[in-house]
Amino acid sequence: MGRSRAVVHFNLVSSNQNRKPSTVNSTLAKKLSLLLLAAAAASPAYAITLDFEELPHGDELQGAGNIVSTKGFVLVYAPAANEPYPVGFTTVGPSWQFNTGSASLMANSCSALTTLTAEDYHAFNLASIDLAEANGPGSSGPVIIFEGTTVTGGHVYQTVKLDNLLGFQRLHFSHKFTGVTSVSWLQGDCIQDPPHMFDNIYIKTKH
Repeated sequence: MGRSRAVVHFNLVSSNQNRKPSTVNSTLAKKLSLLLLAAAAASPAYAITLDFEELPHGDELQGAGNIVSTKGFVLVYAPAANEPYPVGFTTVGPSWQFNTGSASLMANSCSALTTLTAEDYHAFNLASIDLAEANGPGSSGPVIIFEGTTVTGGHVYQTVKLDNLLGFQRLHFSHKFTGVTSVSWLQGDCIQDPPHMFDNIYIKTKH
């Protein structure tokens, strides 16, 4: 037997058999438009994980520059004001003694700002991120505040305090981080909050 296929039937002609051909064509066009709109609304979001495996990470720590572009998204490093050593991003290889996972990334100066956007600045849903203390457990785990900017120009926030244990922990973002155009967060100040590294940024987008 041959493979069956779904067929969409259009009932173009009503009981009024005197309908003009132009009216029939107009009805067809409207029904096709409605089908296309319904298909677009039902199209699933693409899931993307920024895992940084494509970045050079043969060494324990390796410079990655001020801008990291990966899988259609961009991470931008901005040093704190008057920072004497604006190192930029650093790739943390799996051979780093405090990295229990794969290659990860860190903003490698105190209080540096990391900002995540899409390359074409479209909105996206930020679902989760893996975080770990860059230098292992200390006197306390760092507190990290994430700030998202929405398509309407509003701001949303989520705070996490790391557990001060060796290894990564996953932060799941609330629904407030649906439809954001950028997300920013600060590196620890190296006084009260120790530095952290991050990995596996999980994003949902229709682009």
